[in-house]
Amino acid sequence: MTTCMKKFGFIDDPNAAYPKAENRNYGVWNVDRVRQNGFRLIGEDAQSNPEHDKAGSWGDARYECLASEKSKIDEVTPSDDLMNGGVAGEIALKSLAMASETDAWKNAKDDWDKCISAAGLTPGRDTTKAKWSSQQSFDLQLRTDQRNPSKSDAAEGIRIATIEAECNQEVRLTQTLGDIQASYQLPLIRQNEEVLAELKKESQKYVDATEKLRPRH
Repeated sequence: MTTCMKKFGFIDDPNAAYPKAENRNYGVWNVDRVRQNGFRLIGEDAQSNPEHDKAGSWGDARYECLASEKSKIDEVTPSDDLMNGGVAGEIALKSLAMASETDAWKNAKDDWDKCISAAGLTPGRDTTKAKWSSQQSFDLQLRTDQRNPSKSDAAEGIRIATIEAECNQEVRLTQTLGDIQASYQLPLIRQNEEVLAELKKESQKYVDATEKLRPRH
C-alpha cells in the first residue's frame, strides 16, 4: 500500500498508519500514556491526518490502491474467523464467563471501584457498556467529538483517565483479572491443543507471506 500510495504523491508512514494496540480489556492501565493522551490511543489521529483531509484525493488514492493491491493484501490478511472466531474465540469467551463469576474477580473489581470513588469518580452505572470505566469517562466520551475534542474536554479526559489508570495499577486490576482468566483458559487450551495447533500453522502462512513482501535492505 505504501508503494502504491507514493504513485499518487502520498508518502504514508506504515508504522503510523494505525493506532498502537493496547489491551484495555479491564480498563486503562498505562499511566504514562494516559497522562499524555487521555483515553486516546497513540497514533489514533494518523488516519485523519489534516493533510489527508485537506487533499481530497487521498481517499480516492487509497481506494484505488486497495483495489489494485487486493490480491497481495488478501495474501497477508487472515480471515475474520481465524483472527476473532473459532476455538480461540470460544476459549476466550468461556474462560471470561467463568472467571467473572469468582469471588476473587468481584473483589478485585470492588477494590478498583473503591479506589476511583475515593478520588472523586463514580463507577460506571451500566455494567455492560461502562464496566471498566467511571461514569464520568463514559459520559465524557459520549458527549465529546472524539476527532476534535475541545481543550477543556481533552484536559478532563486526561484527568479522568489518569485516575482510572493509577487505581488500576494500585489495586493490580489488569494483572489480577488477567491471571484469573488465564487459570481458566489453560484447561480449555489443553482440551483443544490439536485444533489450536492447526490454527497456529494457518496463521504462520500469513506471517510468512508478510515477510516475503517486506523490502530487503
